[in-house]
Amino acid sequence: MFIRVKKVKKKSGIYEYAHLVSGVWRRKRLKTFDDKRKFVKFENSIHKYGGFLGRVYRFHDSKKEIGFENYFGNFREFVEKNNIEDIYKKLISYELLCSDFKDVSGIFINKNLHVDLNRFVVHDGSKDVVIKMKDFSGYLCSLTLENLFQIKKIESKYEGVYLLKKLKSIGIQLNPDNFYILANKLIKNNG
Repeated sequence: MFIRVKKVKKKSGIYEYAHLVSGVWRRKRLKTFDDKRKFVKFENSIHKYGGFLGRVYRFHDSKKEIGFENYFGNFREFVEKNNIEDIYKKLISYELLCSDFKDVSGIFINKNLHVDLNRFVVHDGSKDVVIKMKDFSGYLCSLTLENLFQIKKIESKYEGVYLLKKLKSIGIQLNPDNFYILANKLIKNNG
């Protein structure tokens, strides 16, 4: 599953909307001249529509500098003292504060956009929206928040890669040392 953004032209301007899409690679069965069947791969995939996520608001251009070390202090000590949900919330709140969001009693607000990390809601007052946090990836929406907060422990290498993908899908980029510290915490939760 991945997020696809499409532009829509309206009278008031051009807007971007996010949709959830899954890609399926298919094989095609072809007959040869000898009446033998042979499998040949397509060069493209078939995309299946998964649902509408909301309008996209971009914030990767308006980044302000809040030092990572100033915000978290010693990252190793921070991870050891807090539980997993609090770590995720703090990482997301750091990215939101860097994107000019204001923290008002646990709800992050920027103009008409609201992000509630306790209820996993990202909306503009009436509808769900998607916030584009980074240039390449980083779509913060209700679905990506729920997917990240479902990861409570890591049992294998593949689950570690899955955690890294989910962090990047929201827009959180940890350096390798900090990711190792976080992954170690999730491995210890397993045992």
